[in-house]
Amino acid sequence: MARSDAPPPKQTPMMAQYHRLKAEAEDALLFYRMGDFFELFFDDAKVAASCLDIALTKRGSDGGEDVPMCGVPVHAAEGYLARLIRAGHRVAIAEQTESPAEARKARGSKALVERAIVRLVTPGTLTEETLLESGRSNWLAAVGRAGEDWAIAAADISTGRFELVACGPGELKAELARLSPAEVIADNKVPGIATSAGKGGFDSIAGERSLKERYGVATLDGFGAPSRAELVAAGGLLAYLQATQKDAVAFLAAPRRIARAQYMAIDPATRDSLEIVRTQTRSHAGSLLACIDRCVTAPGRRLLAADLSAPLTDVPAIEARLALVKWLHEEPIRRARVREALRAMPDIGRALGRLVAGRGSPRDLAQLRDGLSAAASLKAELECDLTCPDLLKSLLPDMGGHAALTDRLHVALVASPPLDTAKGGYIAEGYDAALDALRIASQDGRRAIAALEAGYRDQTGLSSLKIRHNAVLGYHIEVSARQADRLMAPDSGFTHRQTLAGVVRFNSPDLHAEASKVVEAGAHALAAEVAHFEELSALAVAAAARIADTADAIARIDVAAANAERASEGQWCLPHLSDEPVMALEGARHPVVEEALAKDGERFVANDCALSARDRLWLITGPNMGGKSTFLRQVAIAALLAQAGMYVPATSATIGVVDRLFSRVGAADNLARGRSTFMVEMVETAAILAQATPRSLVILDEIGRGTSTYDGLAIAWAVVEAMHDTVNSRTLFATHYHELTRLSDRLDALSLHHVRAREWKGELVLMHEVADGPADRSYGIAVAKLAGLPPLVLARAKSVLSKLEAGRDATGGIAAGLDDLPLFASQTLEAHAPDPLADALAAIDPDALSPREALDALYSLKRLAATG
Repeated sequence: MARSDAPPPKQTPMMAQYHRLKAEAEDALLFYRMGDFFELFFDDAKVAASCLDIALTKRGSDGGEDVPMCGVPVHAAEGYLARLIRAGHRVAIAEQTESPAEARKARGSKALVERAIVRLVTPGTLTEETLLESGRSNWLAAVGRAGEDWAIAAADISTGRFELVACGPGELKAELARLSPAEVIADNKVPGIATSAGKGGFDSIAGERSLKERYGVATLDGFGAPSRAELVAAGGLLAYLQATQKDAVAFLAAPRRIARAQYMAIDPATRDSLEIVRTQTRSHAGSLLACIDRCVTAPGRRLLAADLSAPLTDVPAIEARLALVKWLHEEPIRRARVREALRAMPDIGRALGRLVAGRGSPRDLAQLRDGLSAAASLKAELECDLTCPDLLKSLLPDMGGHAALTDRLHVALVASPPLDTAKGGYIAEGYDAALDALRIASQDGRRAIAALEAGYRDQTGLSSLKIRHNAVLGYHIEVSARQADRLMAPDSGFTHRQTLAGVVRFNSPDLHAEASKVVEAGAHALAAEVAHFEELSALAVAAAARIADTADAIARIDVAAANAERASEGQWCLPHLSDEPVMALEGARHPVVEEALAKDGERFVANDCALSARDRLWLITGPNMGGKSTFLRQVAIAALLAQAGMYVPATSATIGVVDRLFSRVGAADNLARGRSTFMVEMVETAAILAQATPRSLVILDEIGRGTSTYDGLAIAWAVVEAMHDTVNSRTLFATHYHELTRLSDRLDALSLHHVRAREWKGELVLMHEVADGPADRSYGIAVAKLAGLPPLVLARAKSVLSKLEAGRDATGGIAAGLDDLPLFASQTLEAHAPDPLADALAAIDPDALSPREALDALYSLKRLAATG
């Protein structure tokens, strides 16, 4: 390539500054502040314009080339930020760090305003109300590793929650599924988990140092002595927060170490199958959470989602939650009073998070004032009831101790403060005498300006003359263009300022004097209000730990009251928890399906379930659409709700604590990872067989259906045996393979059940009832008829079925002679081919052999296998 001696095109100072900031922002979109707009340039502009559906324009040049650009108004930036974040982008905010006047004074008339990146906005570091979902936690999770040990550090800086979780590599997905983080970061790629690059700090020594510095402690023993892997994750998380928040301080309470054993383990496939907090289409509507949520506060909704995502395994802790729900359930009037008090409480946790991060507003202070005052009133009312349970007694102290702060806020703030501190008007009259005097001076000045306006009208005879104000000219006199000549005269006393289409603007010495007084008083008043806001914010931040405890207490009471309300609506029962491996449900229902049916005026058919150590594996047969999958899920949901500390949709329930919950129900491809429906099914089944324990609850539906009949039957057969003989979990196994019912003769803890159905006058009637014993047949053709298969296809299917059923021999195989069914005939020949090895093995009686004879028989079988 020929070398060019031409010098590179020259960049303007502004574009040089932009490129420097863009290099710092790396892959984030750069919001570059220019006056009242955030501008984006080059590829950032193209991406943003497409995502936000705004105009893509061009400006000037950069080294001789046109520069693509687009922009959004500063006052509306949060709405655009929200759309970009939801689309998966990160945004760096480059603010002006000085005013144009300050730049000119410091560096001359043509000086460029200095700018700096003040924040990197990412999905896991949001605090603004408009960018967050009120009822959903916003976790940032960092994955760390030390040797063979793994851990997760997770923080929700909008509320200050901070957790450390040590887990094995096989538990990472399950733990991240519990948290459902908005963003996951790591130092290196984590197999099978989508992560973003962190900002360094993934080091146990750095992590320990960062934690000690942040919390001002000499030892981490008070935090439970985190493991090296936990320190690695914590170090990466804290470094990321420091890099993204810049000078702001993210709100983080002291970290809590979470023991994996204290929660029911639920893998991602089971969460999707049971649709706990979202449906399989990722919608909130139609999920279990949406069905049971009766919370009246945003913190309550977030806590309810967390409870459902992580049911407890400690019986006393579960019973403490249930006792609070029971106390509110038994007294509807008490519950109504509590819920009414809660309904008026703002989201003080997130208001506090914004204040700690330096992004708070006067309205956030007012939310603390109103929320803490309401909490104190509720505390006083509840303390008067001597019957309140122990959990509530432990929560009440957390709701007090804020009198000094709330009294100060009541005196200092107006009833409804604005969001924007820049415009003032939020400090109450009487709080600061000097501020009141400045306001009076400003008001007097405005009255003087109004008097000037009236005087100028009389003096000039122009009744349309007005004194106006804008951000550029300040106060000025405005008349129509037709009347401007009178004020243009040299001896008029007015000075021309600006001519626009239709109007001309002027100034006067008297107006300038009065305007100066108004502006000066207003500026001093605004500065005084800002100083008061900063002082009040500092008082709130100093009490952050106690305020966070109050927010948590309010959320727990709201969840308990909401659960009591839902239980009352649905006539749910108080579950009894046991350490024995039982699952005894009477009249159990699926709450989501029941709610959907009720909207159509239909009734849900309730069913019983009685799993125990002696009857721990139910094999359930019956037709499609008969209700097998619903029955399986409702049993799993009953265990989940009970261990989350909630009532259960049943008439009675005794539930042995479940350590791990598994659900393999429904078909799903994972084409992005190259997995078919059958492959996904086998991977999930393998995970169940490897991880389930005798204290687990497993629901399996149609294992083996994704392959050939014989392969599928063989796999299903082997899985049933493994669940019974090796895993020993409480298991519900639904299947269409009637051949599996023969296993009841050999497996002592297996029992047969079916969903009832019958044909009436040629039509299939689905009873949705679970009964004892196997189904008499599958009713597949009847279901196909319901689905609308053409009559000719149905007729042929019936013909084939009748021949197959007539041709079955005593062993259940398909006999030869089905001449017009060559497919089945070939399978019959293959299925009944002689097997000398099997025959020889069957002829051996092990109990009758001597050691020498047993060895000879083994060699004989080996020779037979070699020749066969």
